[in-house]
Amino acid sequence: MILDTGRENSKLKDRLERIVRESRVSHAYIFEGPSNIDKEAFARGFIKGVLCPKNLGENCGECSICSKVDHGNHEDITYFRKDGLSVKDAAIEALQEKIKVRPVGERNIMVICDSDTMTAKAQNSLLKTLEEPPGDALIILLSENMENLAPTILSRCVKFRIDAQPETAEDEEAGKLVEMALSGCRFHELVHEAGDSLRDRAKAWMLLDSMERIYRNLAVEKSDGVRTYKIEDICRYVDSIEEARVRLKRKMSAEYAMKELLLAITE
Repeated sequence: MILDTGRENSKLKDRLERIVRESRVSHAYIFEGPSNIDKEAFARGFIKGVLCPKNLGENCGECSICSKVDHGNHEDITYFRKDGLSVKDAAIEALQEKIKVRPVGERNIMVICDSDTMTAKAQNSLLKTLEEPPGDALIILLSENMENLAPTILSRCVKFRIDAQPETAEDEEAGKLVEMALSGCRFHELVHEAGDSLRDRAKAWMLLDSMERIYRNLAVEKSDGVRTYKIEDICRYVDSIEEARVRLKRKMSAEYAMKELLLAITE
């Protein structure tokens, strides 16, 4: 199988396996998912499905190709990661040079981790490759928030959302905070409810992921054909979560980042 990420993603897994079996693999994909999802592992599973000689739509887990992908030493697969807080133009230049080299096997595969952190220059450079990918090259972008990518890049990629694992303690806590905020609770009440998540960076990250997923679900939720919440409000809350993530990445304290978020969603 491509990767077992819970029942939430079974349809996605089946769809990707069918794409491989029917030889409909595109040249570029974006896999978006929260930080607590191992998106690289998901990408490896998809890549094994693409490269496995048994062509079953899933990796066999036995051949030398699947083994090389698992161990990170496949000759035709290259990973590009952020330098500091972003994926720089130098990484995309390296990708463009690598992708021109004739692969050992059937295709070159480029994986850009944290693609949503690419600088504007890097995104512009990548766009040229996406417009005219050489040969059967496959480019995979891994992202926490594809909205940070340029519309021109999004339009040239097949996009999939990898959902989080089954509900955790953070999901339950996030649900309470969102419900309280939407019902008009005050800032100090949300601070009290958040508790340790205001001081623990790891918990803060997971709470942000859970809250964003809940808000995104609310954005498409309807009751009797009528949207339950104003889409502009939901978008504003999601933007506030992204701002909290930026603060955490800049090494600001979890307490400061989370309190600023809670203040924003109660305004």
